[in-house]
Amino acid sequence: MSSTSSQAIVATAPDLENYTPGSNWSLQPISIPSQDKLADGEILVDMLATGICHTDILTTSVPGGTPGFPYPYVAGHEGSGYVRAIGPGVKKDIKVGDPVLLSFDSCGACGSCAAKHPAYCAHFFPLNIAATEGVFTNEDGEGVAGKFFGQSSFAKTSVVKEGSVLNVRDLGVGREELKLFAPLGCGIQTGAGAVLRVAKPVKEDRVMVLGLGGVGLSALMAAKMLGCEQIIGVDKVKSRIELAKTLGATHGLDTTGLDDLTTSFKEVAGGQGPTVIIDTTGHVPVIKAAYNSLASRGTFVFVGASLSPDFVLDIGITQHMMNGTRLLGCSEGDSFPEEFIPQLIKYYREGNLQLDKISKFYQVRCIPESLTWNGMRQANV
Repeated sequence: MSSTSSQAIVATAPDLENYTPGSNWSLQPISIPSQDKLADGEILVDMLATGICHTDILTTSVPGGTPGFPYPYVAGHEGSGYVRAIGPGVKKDIKVGDPVLLSFDSCGACGSCAAKHPAYCAHFFPLNIAATEGVFTNEDGEGVAGKFFGQSSFAKTSVVKEGSVLNVRDLGVGREELKLFAPLGCGIQTGAGAVLRVAKPVKEDRVMVLGLGGVGLSALMAAKMLGCEQIIGVDKVKSRIELAKTLGATHGLDTTGLDDLTTSFKEVAGGQGPTVIIDTTGHVPVIKAAYNSLASRGTFVFVGASLSPDFVLDIGITQHMMNGTRLLGCSEGDSFPEEFIPQLIKYYREGNLQLDKISKFYQVRCIPESLTWNGMRQANV
């Protein structure tokens, strides 16, 4: 037997004239390779849940497809589930039936990987921000690309690359926790890592988080863990700001109708501006206004991204030099998942990372509805 029946949310080329997020996604029957057809380092995983990240929406919005996005393909990169089968050459301690969390892939051999910074792997783009053609097959016998971020977690059963797998068998993770932990592999580790591993604020810092989705709220909770005295949550959705205040924000700023964002950012941070800014919006006007509000010797961490060629920030070099500003890029929270994700699980169990308050579950058939929600989204698959 060379294939097994499954289902997946398949993305096709978007109709940009009538496009809304997820409008080119559909739940379809697919075939996956059977165990004897797995390649070296591949694992079959029965997905229990998957997070839905803005990256999934962004990459499936690319018109016409590109070499990295060969439509049709299966997205998803925040999966959790149980191992069904193990292909040849797998080196990790993994057994059939083990509970696993899935994160990004990396080569494991370049300088960044060797230094435990795999988010900056020399081969990150081809291993993650791309999909491999012909992993799945649809009912018409057409190849469907997969292994997006090494996992394509929008499939009921998926072919997963060994580098994306974190075995949580020894962490006592039960079924309900495994569902809740699905977004640890990207969104939550990105937000928390931006604070804990990249910005590293101290108690006296005035921390501002721009954008209060799942990534921003994770960053905010991390700042609270570090005891930062002023934590400012910024968004244009009032309900998100109210949620942020229950999670540790000392101040909230609704940007709706504000004409001068720079002045508003400075004022809410005591008139001097924030000393640490975490941007999760990827929105250039907000980023520019926030950069200009940053206090002297402040730190700005870029987390939000865009595929647009207009995603560029022009800065005055002299001003930047005289202010002593630090600009830091942040991919995947600069996480080493095998160490950082177990730490995040510990924070959750201690009550410091309140994932249940920022999560909402949907059945797969309700995916379009889930794309309108304001927190962290997970789908039961």
